[in-house]
Amino acid sequence: MKIKLSILLLMMTALYFAQSNQFIYEYTFKIDSLNRDKSDTENMVLQTTPKGSKFYSQVKAVYDSTMTAAFKDARTTQKVHFDFTSLKQAKVNTEVIKTYPDYKRTLKKEISSNDLLINNDKKLDWKISNEKSKVLGYDVQKATTTMYGRKWNVWFAPEIPIQDGPHEFCGLPGLIVKAEDAKGDHSFTLIGTKKTEVSPDEILNKKAREIVINEEKFRKLWSDYKKDPAKNLRQTSGSSSISAPVSVSASITFDGKTYSQDEMLKLIEKERKEELQKNNNFLELDLYR
Repeated sequence: MKIKLSILLLMMTALYFAQSNQFIYEYTFKIDSLNRDKSDTENMVLQTTPKGSKFYSQVKAVYDSTMTAAFKDARTTQKVHFDFTSLKQAKVNTEVIKTYPDYKRTLKKEISSNDLLINNDKKLDWKISNEKSKVLGYDVQKATTTMYGRKWNVWFAPEIPIQDGPHEFCGLPGLIVKAEDAKGDHSFTLIGTKKTEVSPDEILNKKAREIVINEEKFRKLWSDYKKDPAKNLRQTSGSSSISAPVSVSASITFDGKTYSQDEMLKLIEKERKEELQKNNNFLELDLYR
């Protein structure tokens, strides 16, 4: 009931002040299909504005802003040591941008250090059921669809007049408050709300370093990455470009241990190879086939 009342208050306030709303979802996922007993969680944010929305990891937003500020400071102070021991790293790097009122979607994925955008203007094929229930105090209705090779069951609340939801889900007559794939490997549940001040252009505009590709190109890049997950890092490290964010002699501290740039490169390569062995159950299943 507390979440329900706070959402209604947010909606009323937004009508008068055109402010942005944040809907916080708990994302639970099983990234290793061979170890379904283990699951991870991460809080995700659906940031809505009058022009569109952005869905992203709450942890990643903090991580990115902290790293950006640190390296920006390094350019002016010539700082060569960074301590990120207390900085929590995100488990989810995926972001989704939707534009209103057409609900065209852009999926943002990362491969190595490349930020990739995949545009999608195909509408989801929803089948709305007569089945009704209550979630978080809301009267909700069930709907099903298929996305990226997964079958999904979702619950939407008609009393919240936002045709949006977590990840790429949208197009139902009410906010999607819960979504789960048929195998129970990925699920989103609304857990909170927040009112914020944000410019729509700030979250919807394409960034300079982001590259627009199609799904076929993504699969090719992913295939190449699996063969050599540290190739891009080695190329960047070997570059003498003056635009590099930090000095080649910089050191970085994680978890109380300090690494030189070469040591950090070797550590990242080792971790990426280990991740490839167990990260095989992505939400966007068809993209990684």
